[in-house]
Amino acid sequence: MTLPPLSRWAGVLSLTAAALTVLSQVRRLVVGWLLGPHGAATPVHTLTYSVALLGMGTLLLALTAIYARESASLGRLGLAGYLTAFLGTLMVAGDWWFEAFAIPTIAIEAPEVLGLPVSGSVLVGAIATVGLYSVGWTLFGLALLRARTFPRPAALLMVAGGLAGPLALSTLYQIPLAIAIGWIGLTLGSESRRGENGSTHARRAVDTLAHPS
Repeated sequence: MTLPPLSRWAGVLSLTAAALTVLSQVRRLVVGWLLGPHGAATPVHTLTYSVALLGMGTLLLALTAIYARESASLGRLGLAGYLTAFLGTLMVAGDWWFEAFAIPTIAIEAPEVLGLPVSGSVLVGAIATVGLYSVGWTLFGLALLRARTFPRPAALLMVAGGLAGPLALSTLYQIPLAIAIGWIGLTLGSESRRGENGSTHARRAVDTLAHPS
């Protein structure tokens, strides 16, 4: 079966998304600990959230590649999970963009704004973001669990990452999902290597039959 072009990169994209997400989460924790609330006005803040933004962008590609590869086995539950997780992750990426490029200016020009309680449209947007992210990844993880296309622990970790969605904008709570995606990436890489080895052995067998010594 010929896979769609993006699906062939599912393993690499998954591993890259996992690495970038874990790196950004650790950087956020360390930067917050070292610089405190004053770090928002520094280039380090912009770099940290730029890595997080790149991680979310790669995660969107990995999610799409995995779904395109396994859509037949994931069924309607998988489709619902994919669409909802895509939108929720896209909205998280929007938050990271705001953190990377808008927050530093606000921290310099109007730092008192950062101390205001979250309310109004910002609160509605935050609830919508974490809600879609949580529901989407939970459903997608359940679809993978039901389809049994990847290791069961990886699917369970994805479900756990989805259930942690209400805390996804806080430090470290995206790591379970990142580990799940990375595990899937390793699984796909192993399958690809086995497929290549099988193809090599098959070609050698054909060559031997065609050109016997």
